[in-house]
Amino acid sequence: MRPEPDDLQILISKYRTMNIEELEASIDRCDKENGCPTQNQSLDIAKKELEVKYKERQEQIDLLTKSLTSSSRIGRWISSAKTVLKQFLEFKN
Repeated sequence: MRPEPDDLQILISKYRTMNIEELEASIDRCDKENGCPTQNQSLDIAKKELEVKYKERQEQIDLLTKSLTSSSRIGRWISSAKTVLKQFLEFKN
């Protein structure tokens, strides 16, 4: 029995709202209950969504790493010193 298109959209929406840990738990649960074609399709959708979430997470990590490495340590110190000095002057006034 094939699921209705609306059921698939609901399932996809449900998986998209889950975080990585919830998706992994759902995949493990589906693996244990593996028995019907609908579950196989559900499992495939969950695995694809998990791959997307892993890719998004890795892109965020790469962006943060690039941001941190692109700013020099001296530049960060100067910026921090300026901020402290500015706050001190504002507090003094």
